[in-house]
Amino acid sequence: MKKIFLYILTIVFVLSISPNEAENNAKGYISALKGNAQKRKTDDYQWLEAKLKMDVEGRDILRTLPKSFAEIALLAGTRIRLAPKTIVNMVKLYEETENKRITKMEVQKGEIWGNVNKKGENEVFQFESTAISSSVVGTIFRIINTHEDGSIIKVYKGEVEVKGVIKKDDEKGKKYKIEKPREIEGPKEIEGPKEVTMEEWTLIVKEMMELEVNKNGEIVNYRKIKREKKGEWYNWNKERDEEIDTK
Repeated sequence: MKKIFLYILTIVFVLSISPNEAENNAKGYISALKGNAQKRKTDDYQWLEAKLKMDVEGRDILRTLPKSFAEIALLAGTRIRLAPKTIVNMVKLYEETENKRITKMEVQKGEIWGNVNKKGENEVFQFESTAISSSVVGTIFRIINTHEDGSIIKVYKGEVEVKGVIKKDDEKGKKYKIEKPREIEGPKEIEGPKEVTMEEWTLIVKEMMELEVNKNGEIVNYRKIKREKKGEWYNWNKERDEEIDTK
């Protein structure tokens, strides 16, 4: 299965941090929990019960159980939320690399809602899901990873840069901003050897737009966000985002 790399630009997960929370040396913690969630290290197969205020560190894996939501608070107000039956690998959390602070997360299964606080040029947020990778700063977004069908990226605020998408023949002439592969300046993690072709492109997902790709990274749809199903998960995220805006 081809992995797609999503580079989301402008994502906003924001909740204020109290003075007591700011004294915590951890780079993240569980700031809200509805139902049940579990946590383990990447090299440990024993799941532990996740609890409110529990620390979250790089190389932690978190999962939510059915009918459960969880929110992870990161530095400077960023929030990442997990829908029911979601698994997220916190590959890196604010790791220093040549004057850059890198945060990298892999959505292994399920759905996340991100509110990433807008920071300076030294902050890099990267999210990976089936077939794509995105870089994000100062954006509210949503990633749905189905594995069998691919991924959907919805951008509610800001814009997201998605790398690794493949333009099909019937996509020619579409009126969205798609660019040829290009180098991104600044430090970056070097992947192992792989075949790179000119079929892989970069796509900018604009505000209130959604991108759907299949498991091979091919663009299925790029369109305005349709009417959302306003269920418990959607409403919970909107409420949490509104709390951030008022603080």
